[in-house]
Amino acid sequence: MKVIDLKICLEDYTVRNIPLSVIKIDDNGDEIIDYTHPNCYYGKIPIYKIDDDGEFILDSFGQKQNKTIDINFYLTQKYEDIGIYTDMEFVGQRITDLPPVIPPNYNPFMGRLPGVPDNFYYTPPVTVTGETDDNQLNYVKSLRLDSNNQPIYIPYLNVSNNKNTIFDGVTEDTPDFIKFIIGGGIDLMGSSNATNISFNNITTYGVEYITFKKEFIKTINNNNQTVTYKKTQFSANYGGKNQNNIGVYANLKQEEFLGIVFKPEISSDVFINRGIADIFERHGLLSEMRSTDDIDNFRGGYLRT
Repeated sequence: MKVIDLKICLEDYTVRNIPLSVIKIDDNGDEIIDYTHPNCYYGKIPIYKIDDDGEFILDSFGQKQNKTIDINFYLTQKYEDIGIYTDMEFVGQRITDLPPVIPPNYNPFMGRLPGVPDNFYYTPPVTVTGETDDNQLNYVKSLRLDSNNQPIYIPYLNVSNNKNTIFDGVTEDTPDFIKFIIGGGIDLMGSSNATNISFNNITTYGVEYITFKKEFIKTINNNNQTVTYKKTQFSANYGGKNQNNIGVYANLKQEEFLGIVFKPEISSDVFINRGIADIFERHGLLSEMRSTDDIDNFRGGYLRT
């Protein structure tokens, strides 16, 4: 067991605000703090959260919220303590030959069921759609500008850093909208380059955007600022769970792999003892001598003159 000593500053949690409601006038006409007022927490750490007026902050259920003092500490786990696990094909044994009983509202994220094959956990493809701003459009523009100093969008111009496998670019540019893809996969169909890209060999990976040139959205952002951008819709195809991305295995801990997380690395040190019979031994040692005194001191008089 390891004992961890931590120190925190309670000043950050101590109330130093004085609400106007706790100020009163004494007999001499001076303003003083009424420490007996229920809203006076000056110099204290209240049990519940309060606002600047000393009133309790209630949650959505109308209940007081406990005041917490946060202490940051980090627990570490050495990876070598976990060891190597071995994946082995696994199908849970059924108690009877009857089909497995599927619980109501079951989904694969709830856990495995005994006796069911892999394809039981497959899910159909899903398309995710929604609306966003037009920030991504700036990423797929070309370096050319038109006569109005506006960027030119060239269909199938790939601006991705990895042009052999990923497509980032415009697929359609019309007077009303621009359609483009970010993170699309490229099917080169045996080709060794990605210079000839068409819509037919851009796979369903990535996110497809449609930015409308004549429709604008005006809203207020998180900083309470009014922002305006072109209406943009997006869609992404999620391929679901299938034989390419799911497998039912049992994680086994083999005894010989306890405490091992990678293949053993063997380092061999070879020592050669040339002995005193080597005719070049003494000649080699002379190259390390700097003076005649070194000859007398080296190896306790091993060399003699």
